[in-house]
Amino acid sequence: MTTSSTAVPSHAPGTTAVAAARATGLSKVYGSGETRVVALDNVSVDFHAGRFTAIMGPSGSGKSTLMHCMAGLDSFSSG
Repeated sequence: MTTSSTAVPSHAPGTTAVAAARATGLSKVYGSGETRVVALDNVSVDFHAGRFTAIMGPSGSGKSTLMHCMAGLDSFSSG
């Protein structure tokens, strides 16, 4: 799940969307050794102010982990 961190054109000509939230190189690892699970692996994403974003993927793909880490409800391993 990687997106560009460049500004995205907004609805008004000549303006750009402002990132309201950003994750750069976010990783989250649970456990260690044989029980190690990588929930997020170097994820970079911008959420732009005034825009809707859908987070979609199969069960266990890290959607909730991403949202929890970005909201400060869970810690991240790096990023």
